[in-house]
Amino acid sequence: MNRPAPKGAVKAAPTLVSYTRLEIPQLELFETAVGFEAQCDPITAHERLRQVFGQKAGGGQFLFRADSTVPGRYWVRSTAPWSSKPAGATAFEPKRVIIQLAVGLMYHFALAVCAGHEVYEGEEKLVHPFRTASEFEAWFNANAAGFGLRPLMFSASLNSLRFRYQGVPYRIDHAIIEGALEVADPDRMKRYVQRGFGSHRRAGLGLLHLYN
Repeated sequence: MNRPAPKGAVKAAPTLVSYTRLEIPQLELFETAVGFEAQCDPITAHERLRQVFGQKAGGGQFLFRADSTVPGRYWVRSTAPWSSKPAGATAFEPKRVIIQLAVGLMYHFALAVCAGHEVYEGEEKLVHPFRTASEFEAWFNANAAGFGLRPLMFSASLNSLRFRYQGVPYRIDHAIIEGALEVADPDRMKRYVQRGFGSHRRAGLGLLHLYN
């Protein structure tokens, strides 16, 4: 015989086993590859993508990252179907992707992210990237709850994004964080999957790739 819960009792948060197949929280996304000219730098690519989505990367509509093997090609993830493709670019038809974000679900992941010490010069925020992989690992671990996830195992490796924009050389130091995670807070994690992590999202960083 089932008895009612004591008055004032706190209801436990739902776990994965408490969801039916149709009730699992989901996030619908659209992913494609966009090909610009081979010399197209990330900032120029961002400006051309911004014309399609109507806002800057990290605002919730789209994120992107450079392809590591094909110059000028960028992987783009959006929260809505494309209305058009960037002028002068080639693009595959966006693929609809469903990401399940129920508490307890586990994923392998990869994240190219810039994080570091933040300082302000007037109203401008500057980020001095961490210099060691261990600093990036500590940052990710310390902020995981705020990201809505629980790290299971992961490691970071240092990397640099180098390009020229309008004749000026740029270098953005960042880390590639890879490992496995568990969904802890679907709403929080959904926000970061949509909006990205860390700084320099307008240069193609911050996109979290999840896979089984």
